[in-house]
Amino acid sequence: MGPSRRSEDPRPIIALAAAIGGLALWHLISHLHLDLRPHLLVIDLRSLIPFALGATAIASALATQRILTTRRTLASRRAVAIVPADGFEPRPETVAAFASALASGSRRTGAWTDRPASAIRVGLTNDASGRLVYLLELPGRDLSRLRSALHVYRGVEIRDADDVLAVGGRPTREEGQGRRRRTVRAELVLARPSVEPLARPPLDPDPLTPFAAALAGVAHEQGVEAEVCIDLLPAAGMRAARLRRRMRRQARHRGRRRDHSLGEVLGGVRESRGRGDLLDLHDRRALGRGIESKLREGATLFEAQILLRVTAPEKARAKGVMRNLQAAFATTDDRNHLRVRGLPVPGLSFLGSDLPGRRGRLDRRIDTGLFRPPRRGILTSGEVAGFLKPPTSSCPVEQVLRSGAVLSPPPALERFSPERADLIPVGKILGEGGERIVGVRTADTFFTYIAGRSRYGKTEAAIAMFTHLVRSGHGGLFLDPHGDALERIRPYLTEPEVAGRVVEIDLGPGGPDSQPAWNLFGTRGVDPEARVDAIVAAFASAVGWGEKSTRAINLTTQAASALAAIAEAVPEEVAPTVFQIPTLLSDDAWRAAVLPYLPRGLQEFWRERFPLLSPEAVTPVTNLVDRLRSSRATTALLGQSRGSFSVREAMDRGLIVLACPGSGGPRERLVAGLLAFDLLHAARSRAALDPARRRKFVAVFDEVQSYDGESLAALLEQSAKFGLRAIFLNQDPERLRPATLHALTTNRSHLLTSALNSHAASLVARELGGGIDPAALTRLKRFRFVAQVTEGGELSSPFALGGVRVEDTLGEGSPEQLDDLRAALEGSGRNHKAVEALAHQETLDRRILAALRDGRRKGGGGDQGVPGADPTDNPAPAPPSSFGVPREAS
Repeated sequence: MGPSRRSEDPRPIIALAAAIGGLALWHLISHLHLDLRPHLLVIDLRSLIPFALGATAIASALATQRILTTRRTLASRRAVAIVPADGFEPRPETVAAFASALASGSRRTGAWTDRPASAIRVGLTNDASGRLVYLLELPGRDLSRLRSALHVYRGVEIRDADDVLAVGGRPTREEGQGRRRRTVRAELVLARPSVEPLARPPLDPDPLTPFAAALAGVAHEQGVEAEVCIDLLPAAGMRAARLRRRMRRQARHRGRRRDHSLGEVLGGVRESRGRGDLLDLHDRRALGRGIESKLREGATLFEAQILLRVTAPEKARAKGVMRNLQAAFATTDDRNHLRVRGLPVPGLSFLGSDLPGRRGRLDRRIDTGLFRPPRRGILTSGEVAGFLKPPTSSCPVEQVLRSGAVLSPPPALERFSPERADLIPVGKILGEGGERIVGVRTADTFFTYIAGRSRYGKTEAAIAMFTHLVRSGHGGLFLDPHGDALERIRPYLTEPEVAGRVVEIDLGPGGPDSQPAWNLFGTRGVDPEARVDAIVAAFASAVGWGEKSTRAINLTTQAASALAAIAEAVPEEVAPTVFQIPTLLSDDAWRAAVLPYLPRGLQEFWRERFPLLSPEAVTPVTNLVDRLRSSRATTALLGQSRGSFSVREAMDRGLIVLACPGSGGPRERLVAGLLAFDLLHAARSRAALDPARRRKFVAVFDEVQSYDGESLAALLEQSAKFGLRAIFLNQDPERLRPATLHALTTNRSHLLTSALNSHAASLVARELGGGIDPAALTRLKRFRFVAQVTEGGELSSPFALGGVRVEDTLGEGSPEQLDDLRAALEGSGRNHKAVEALAHQETLDRRILAALRDGRRKGGGGDQGVPGADPTDNPAPAPPSSFGVPREAS
């Protein structure tokens, strides 16, 4: 049905007036008494004049209404591009179902008023790159019907035609007028009466292959444009019956002519009679089969007009493309075929649609969609089936616009807007109205995994998600090894209420000399064992320690445990930092002095087992810490005892942490790992917190393989319940540990992938549930994804998704207010200069020992308050040696 009628629609009034006029005319005729005397007959005829004028007025009103309605419908026509997937391969019955669905609109009430504007146009044209683009154009009221009809095709996308044809610089009208261009035109009609059928070519090979070949290489930058317009108007009801009666008359006339011509040729030749009968029988059967296919009641009938237009800088070029397009219709040749409409003048010219008096009318029909079919233009759905679907996988020509993998339609995701704090922008969905940004619900989002090649849009998507979430009030950590993403995020964090929550850790090249003070051993409120586990996991992932690196892992564990115990025993302003690890491992005197203050289990390791290790055993650990200390910025970050920042604090207060650890070597990977694992353990430390008070915190881990350690998988499986939401990015899922990859794919809410290599594509295709050709994932274009999201608690089918940038979701930001953000960072009091941390480290070892002794004295001569200390133990320091430990006094 069409749209609801507006109040100014004159059709009801016209219909009422026609009914009243008809009743009045019937009343007059029924009471009319004619007197055949001439002078009285004139008087009686005069009495009919008012009714004749009334009938003429009604007819004029109806004609005017049809003209106005036709113009309005022509103005509402819209074209959409139907983009097939690489593996699109419909069955013949699917095409027939699509034709029937399109024809259903011809049964609407009042369809006769705008028939000249209601045709369905199948358009074949070239985009800026010379690729074949398949278009469908129809009145705006029928777009919903088209969407419903297209549901029978799996693997097609609806895109806005203007967007598709504009990509790459389709020449504008002004550009076309600015250079000399020649245009040739043609209209194709049936060469014989409509009752004789065209061929019904199979779908394999694709009947559109010759058109793709004809348009291959025809690019807009060369000034060449080609248009093939196949306008189809479905016939139903009384009109279909009338068209079938016309074709039956043609069939009877065709049969009589056939009988007469055979009789003339064969009637007087007795010896050829048998052969003539066989020829006649064969011809009759062929004609009967064709007529039966055209007149079968179940077949959908279409009235058709076929228009072609080619524009090029030279007329010879335009004519060459036109000949190729006309030759492409040869696949439809059978008992009937298509020819160019016009009159040939042998040896002189061809009087066709390019004549000065006719070209304007044909251009108007092409430009507006006006339908003026020839009498020889009645076709069935079987004859036009090859044009009622976009190019299939059986079309081998590369120059065809395709969407990639065969995918399901996108789920019913809501349109994203910056005001929707309950949505996360995930990407763009293509439709006949163009692209629209959609979002997934925060309630459905726990872990998101984005994989794909570099520069293909995965980081851009993560930036858009993260920025919207933190501006909506959530806390967050964006861990970017390169720092480029942080540059794009900062202009969106300049508002005062947002800027006050920002913490920056920038260790990249050109980063500032001042950093927040983050002491891994000074974190209050976090279990010491959790801090130790985070440090050990970070060390192991930074240098690739695995199950076989037991000595290095154990040394790191024992050293971190010892320093964590000391941190609990001394004031916060002299708490040990990660830079005391080499002191503990290499300074025999310092180690001997702190040993009595350690728990008994740790003392046993340092007394009994540590001396048995070779001097080279500590080198891997001390070298890694030395690399940290070689950077002034890293020293500023990790070298202060009293911390001004902790990951647990960021989670509980909703801070926005922008972290750039740098990229390249083990030092950068270690800092990244420390942030990642400290975050995961901090999330677990909120187990004792009331679930209602566990503030949501979103973390983005770019290049997650850089800090993928043995414990990452287990932490992923447990941290979601404690309010952590995470987005993981990397180029190749195969670079993750199997356990980590399994944890990600099992617990993920959303999965997005851009182009991958063949091995990774096979892995991701299996994870998406099958039905996707892995080869299609290797051919995804930039900023194009295959996505599977959670909507309403259920995983969707894989669907196509366009990449999104933060500019698309939140505008251009406020780069002119970056100074306000810098001022907020400086005024927060969190940052300390590297020179302060270096000076602090110069005397920290001595001050730790002094604090430990002072704590003993305040404890009354014993070791009260020192974890693990025994008042009966009073060891004396041992003489220094390479790996000496204090021996108990005899």
